Amino acid sequence: MKYLSLFILFITYTTTLAQGDAYEYLGVLKLNDSSFIQYKLALEERDGIIQGYSIADAGGKHETKSNVRGTYDDKANQFAFKEYNIVYTKSPITELDFCLVHFEGKMRKLDVDKGFSGDFTSAYQDGAPCLKGEIIMSSASQVQDRVASIDKKIQKSKKISEEVKEKVSMKRTVDTLTMSVVKKDENLNIFARTKRVVISIYDAGKVDNDRINLYLDGELIIEDYAIEKEKREIAVEITKDFTVIKVVALNEGTSAPNTVKVEILDGMDLITTRTSLKEGESAALTLVKQ
Repeated sequence: MKYLSLFILFITYTTTLAQGDAYEYLGVLKLNDSSFIQYKLALEERDGIIQGYSIADAGGKHETKSNVRGTYDDKANQFAFKEYNIVYTKSPITELDFCLVHFEGKMRKLDVDKGFSGDFTSAYQDGAPCLKGEIIMSSASQVQDRVASIDKKIQKSKKISEEVKEKVSMKRTVDTLTMSVVKKDENLNIFARTKRVVISIYDAGKVDNDRINLYLDGELIIEDYAIEKEKREIAVEITKDFTVIKVVALNEGTSAPNTVKVEILDGMDLITTRTSLKEGESAALTLVKQ
């Protein structure tokens, strides 16, 4: 059970994995009150200019994805970034007064660096100061390799039941770690910046007859639909402040739970999420007009 405990510990700190971005870091924000917030950075650098995104509290009830921009001076080893636009959040809409993280510090070459740490500040969107603390980040590839190594030992162990192995296997957890997962009674607020959003629903894994009802602002628009490999697209006009899409699981197919991959195309931005529900449960996505 030692390996199982280590695996779960690493999963706690690494709730997202590489998705093809140039450089990725996983770690925590340590606040001055000694509390911790899981944190991920995915960055691309070109001619000293950094663009990317952050995810705070990944997998938690306040999971929030933000756009990030900054600079990197490879001669001075100086690195700086700040969050700006919120892409999505699980926080209630009444709590959308967010602290946006700012960091400046030293870093060696991005492609070989093991990580970085230092003090960070944050500010509200109007510039007023917010939380302070320490950021502690490690290279995502190193963390991922460590987790995979532990998982390999778990799968070979004769002391762990097949049921437990299946629950903690990397194959089962990769999808969970690479995108936001919306579960029973959860709501993901997505900030829509265009007038027309395209939503795609499909089964990204094994097609197992998961069936759903899909509602748009309380109106049933897709009934008793079996999720397929092929994407089914729904165009949504953003005319109101809030547009709610609700997924209701009608069964759990041949392999529980009921899972639906959902993509939201908002102009050039593609937001990917997945619902994970038992029969009769529901989850929602709210498009927030910007």
